[in-house]
Amino acid sequence: MPEERYEAEADTILAQIPGAQDRETSWQARRLLAEALERAERRGREMFARLKESSG
Repeated sequence: MPEERYEAEADTILAQIPGAQDRETSWQARRLLAEALERAERRGREMFARLKESSG
């Protein structure tokens, strides 16, 4: 389950998409988007750490 901050960000993004207010679709989309945001941040941190290791 994604952290609350990713779910809050997903809510913010979904609020801007027309038709995303459907309850069932919204719940599924929110969960998928929150998980994607969490994975993207994790990958970004890993990439940054590798760059930092290789440069110094």
